Amino acid sequence: MLRLLGRDILNAQLRILDHRSFTNGEVNNFLNEFELKRNECEVENLFKVTEITGDLKYDLFGRCDILSTRHLGQLNREVNDVLLGVEEFLNKVQSGKKARKEREEKRKNFEVDLEHKYERIKNSFEEKEEEIDELYSDLQIKLNISK
Repeated sequence: MLRLLGRDILNAQLRILDHRSFTNGEVNNFLNEFELKRNECEVENLFKVTEITGDLKYDLFGRCDILSTRHLGQLNREVNDVLLGVEEFLNKVQSGKKARKEREEKRKNFEVDLEHKYERIKNSFEEKEEEIDELYSDLQIKLNISK
């Protein structure tokens, strides 16, 4: 019996001093509460983000609509002015190309004409040279001059 009493006292002492089950329960309770509060905060944050997004969506749409109608006419005029400037630039470039082609054509015609005149002068020179040779040879024959 004394032995049983000693065991009971030892078991009672171990049960009184053993806090593992209590500590495990407290840790689990703390984790559950922490996760619950964290999830609630995250859900609140999600709702806030959704609310802000919705407000921005409708507010920005209205502001964009008002600003676009206010400045659309001005933008249209500016785009048309730019378009006219581009068209004028293209016309100048094309007229410049036409003028360049005309100058090249004139130059080619001038070169052809110059070449033709050069050939005429060359032929005329050769004819005159032949005539002078004939006259000189006739003169030699008439004067009886030997070469």
